[in-house]
Amino acid sequence: MRTVFCFRMGGHRMKVGKCITMTESGNSENEGLERAGVLPAQQSRSRALRDRLIAEGMRLARARPFQDVAIADLCAAAKCSTGAFYARFPDKLTLLKAVMVSAAAESRPLFEAIVNGSPFDQIIRDLVAAQVARFQAYETFYRSAFKVSLDDGAAWTPFRQNASGLANCYISRLRSEPSIDGVSIDEDKVRFAFQIMYAMLNNTILNRPGPFHLPDPEFAMLLEASMIAAMGIHFPDEAKG
Repeated sequence: MRTVFCFRMGGHRMKVGKCITMTESGNSENEGLERAGVLPAQQSRSRALRDRLIAEGMRLARARPFQDVAIADLCAAAKCSTGAFYARFPDKLTLLKAVMVSAAAESRPLFEAIVNGSPFDQIIRDLVAAQVARFQAYETFYRSAFKVSLDDGAAWTPFRQNASGLANCYISRLRSEPSIDGVSIDEDKVRFAFQIMYAMLNNTILNRPGPFHLPDPEFAMLLEASMIAAMGIHFPDEAKG
């Protein structure tokens, strides 16, 4: 679904396209949890405990490698028994996959809000800054998630869907921007620019190749420039600076 809203830029009201996605709904997250292998929770109390275990799993996964997190730690943090844990998750790996689903569901509307709401000439800069900040804050969790995805590629699906959806959202914004020559928009190149962003973020977290790392101001600046160059779009002069 696509709708239109107005905002002001440079003293003028402009209409821009806003993408609305079903993945923002709780139903999509529940489907993702089911695909991850989470056992059904029929009662609200059961779902509340499931969600509490996922939240505590995220908190612990941000603090230390998930392989070092014991089920007893999770149950203590969530104030439940190990039996209650196993009634919802077959094993600790399933919980981590559920945490990945939850993390993706949490982050997608945050980034789509930037694409929809930032002044056009600041979208990529704001988006890169927000992505870098989140990857820094969740570095330990992402490293654990990467290891899981090496053995089970489907575990990365929620993040893969996020990347695709965010690129589509940006394309929608591009096509409704009057200062952009629509003929110059190559959607595959735009999607490749988003592929560059996530590849750089993932590789920097996982391998730390250098010369620049997430805290370095040059990292975000060069990533922004790389994305804009990859798109090959004829941006107005003010959008380049």
